[in-house]
Amino acid sequence: MNDERKMILTMLAEGKVSAEEANLLLEALATSEAKTIPPVPPTPPKLVTPPAFVNPVRWEKQVPELPNRHQRITPRFVEAMAQVGLKDLTEDELWQLQIHNVRPGYIRQLREAGLTDLSVDDIVQMAIHRVRPELIVEVRSLGLTHLTVDDVVQLGVHNVRPDYLRQVQELGLTDLTVDDIVQLSIHRVRPEMIQEIRELGLDDLTVDDVVQLGIHNVRPNLVREVRSMGLTDLTIDQIVQLGIHNIRPDLIQQLQVTDLGPFNLDTIINMGIHNVTADFIKTMHSFGLPDLDAEQLVNMRIHGVDPHFVAGIVALNLPDVTAEMLVTMRIHGVRPQHAQRLQEILGKSLTADDLVTLKIHGVSPKFAERMKEKMGEALTADELVEMMIHGVPELYN
Repeated sequence: MNDERKMILTMLAEGKVSAEEANLLLEALATSEAKTIPPVPPTPPKLVTPPAFVNPVRWEKQVPELPNRHQRITPRFVEAMAQVGLKDLTEDELWQLQIHNVRPGYIRQLREAGLTDLSVDDIVQMAIHRVRPELIVEVRSLGLTHLTVDDVVQLGVHNVRPDYLRQVQELGLTDLTVDDIVQLSIHRVRPEMIQEIRELGLDDLTVDDVVQLGIHNVRPNLVREVRSMGLTDLTIDQIVQLGIHNIRPDLIQQLQVTDLGPFNLDTIINMGIHNVTADFIKTMHSFGLPDLDAEQLVNMRIHGVDPHFVAGIVALNLPDVTAEMLVTMRIHGVRPQHAQRLQEILGKSLTADDLVTLKIHGVSPKFAERMKEKMGEALTADELVEMMIHGVPELYN
């Protein structure tokens, strides 16, 4: 007997409740006990899903689909597309038009601008790049009548404005293709710059000429300064080369006043390309090389004939040292220390040409010294070369 039942019976015994009331209380208690409380099911463990590793290349190519996309394509939209000539479209084509916000009015304007044979993909591409039908009309009015969809898209992508095309045409660049216009726009060739170049007397400019000037940031002031130094017969190619190799007017001025100057512009460009500076010319000129000129200076730079190398060779007082011979010695690996050692062995009559020949045939100072010990002081460079050619060294191992 539980406590509640015992309490009810006690109350009945003490006269606090009647028998009828006690029966009602006991019945209520029995009903309450008969109801079982369902057990609380255990909370299932929370599953943690590991992150999925997505192939970045494949992920980039995936196009997320919006849920219930077909519910967005209404019969009214399909009918509107049919009215502008786009009939029997697939659901995917309708969806592409819808998500890129292509409206019937836009398609109608494109057709009125002259683009009549358009696919859904063409229309979508123009919508993506915000190609205005007005742009097509204006560009056609400037002479570009045979526009393709790709042409129109390129104009839209690079934000080419009809006013820009009009200004360029007025400056003499006619018969332009869409690619020409796009190239001019990409490289930010200002119509004002074209005008300034023309005012300098460079009238036969092609689109490629103008684009090259823009790419290499060649400004009209450069042409003026170069001309002021007496270099007046400039070609577009020369001007572009000055820009490509960053040959500035101050470098030209310094080269022109050296002991070997003045030079023509092609020579200056070549020296600028190979870093022949005024200081380099001055240093090389101080060695008294009889054949030193612009061509030899460039060759010396190309083959690494620096002042330290020249000083080492000149100090040997060889009778036939020239700029050309120095380059030849450098090419064949005749170094000052090597030359000095052979001179000590073979005497002062040794020439630069001898040193090159000995090096070509593999005559080392060590071999020359051994042969001198066996053959005496009269040993010559020619004899050493003959020994190497005919295999005589093996006799002295």
